[in-house]
Amino acid sequence: MMEEKVIRVFKIVLFKDKVIKIGLIEDKLSYVGFEKDNIHDFYKSYKVRNVIGGKEFEKYINLLKKFELKEPINLDFKDLNLVNLTDKQIDILFELSKLNYGQYMSYSEFAKHINKASFTRFIATCMSKNPILLLIPCHRLISKNNEAKYRSGSELKKFLLQNNY
Repeated sequence: MMEEKVIRVFKIVLFKDKVIKIGLIEDKLSYVGFEKDNIHDFYKSYKVRNVIGGKEFEKYINLLKKFELKEPINLDFKDLNLVNLTDKQIDILFELSKLNYGQYMSYSEFAKHINKASFTRFIATCMSKNPILLLIPCHRLISKNNEAKYRSGSELKKFLLQNNY
């Protein structure tokens, strides 16, 4: 019999009124999203188990609180379980995680920034597949026409950009 695949989810509030869902698979961070985001967009075959608490979430809660305060974050990709991404996609997200608060650029500027000028479309696709919002700050990349596309909605992206997150 196949073992059931489970993602455990804990919720916190950041920015005074925004509910953030933190998802762990096998005690590794696999998901960060806003309340209305659907975890099953990323983990279709996983059962979602909401939990009241747990020590295993503390490290990630602390990282998100640092993000809220615009403090430096040391996100160790070894602590992540990015089971649905390719190595190439993970490499792009790793490079993205190096951007600082208030550092925004277009997809093509970012592609040049990481010496992959021909990867603009691939980078845009990677942003849509990013399961760990905020800590891997895909909101810091913007389209050339300044469209605020974001899986959590354009209002949340505008909030993050206007507040230099």
